[in-house]
Amino acid sequence: MTEQSLTEAEAERLSLIRYQLLSAQEALSAPPPISSLSINVMQDVVESTLSAAGDHIRAEVRNRDFDKLFDAVVSKLGNPAELVGLRAPAIALNNARVGFKHHGNHVRDETLRRHMDVSVTLVSELVQAAFDVDLNEVSMLLFVRDDQVRLLVQSADEVGKSGNLIDGLFRLRLAFDLAVQEYELRKTYDGWHSVFDTKPAFYPSVFDLERFAGREGGRHLERMTDWIDALATTVKLGAIGVDLQRYAYFDSVAPSAIYMGSDHPTHSRVRFENPTQQHFDDAYRFVVDTVIYLAANDYTLTPNRHRQIYRDRHFDPEYEGTPMWIHPSLRGEVAGDVADETEENPA
Repeated sequence: MTEQSLTEAEAERLSLIRYQLLSAQEALSAPPPISSLSINVMQDVVESTLSAAGDHIRAEVRNRDFDKLFDAVVSKLGNPAELVGLRAPAIALNNARVGFKHHGNHVRDETLRRHMDVSVTLVSELVQAAFDVDLNEVSMLLFVRDDQVRLLVQSADEVGKSGNLIDGLFRLRLAFDLAVQEYELRKTYDGWHSVFDTKPAFYPSVFDLERFAGREGGRHLERMTDWIDALATTVKLGAIGVDLQRYAYFDSVAPSAIYMGSDHPTHSRVRFENPTQQHFDDAYRFVVDTVIYLAANDYTLTPNRHRQIYRDRHFDPEYEGTPMWIHPSLRGEVAGDVADETEENPA
């Protein structure tokens, strides 16, 4: 079976299970004793997977107690050794959750991590055995309404899996930028100004600053306007509902997109040295969380008449050829990812 052969309800259910599993891993990364809360999420995702598998294979579940549910589902699957061997650890996970939830018994960090390993293995094995599909191949983007944003995130996932993390992070940046821009431009009271705008309507250009303060003075004022721009962006993202703490992390590891007079990114800046798979996974989760949040809290005031998004230009399958500017401190360390002739700062 492939993801395409799942029913819509099954695909949605497995998407939620994959999302739950990532949520459990994120909860586990919190400092103790807050990390103890992760035991609830672990048990929830395991039980959700057992229920989904049982419904799919039509297992006869007469008792919804955790151990009885486990036995009924695994028996219907033919008692495969890889699942039977996880029965005792799964019941230990459930007991730990009961002890924490009902009696306040905190779970030690090393025990939590062992339960996390069991949860990941058990969920993956159950999905494979019941649905004949790899959980990692199940998309979490069924809840992303915007087709272009979904396309960019899917592309980022594929490129990231191929090992090109810098390009994958760049596509996540494009997806984030598009999601925020599309959300903002439909929140306008006059068809021009976004309700999230904080800068004055007649914001001075670089040329205005030079005329006002001379060439040298204009450069100093330009640095101040750069600071104001960054502050305005932070305020806007916070007002929209973006998690600014996670955004700061994402903004550090993902190349920034440079839009030269249009909505089509013409360059990107690589600033982070040697991103790891963990950086990519964290960035991916942040973008997916943000996009889902924006979709769940969406509304339209007046469609923006003047600053239309060039929707058909936001995704170019040939982004491998997009020029990238690399921070001077990183040049030579990411050779092969970008062409040498694009080292000049386009800004």
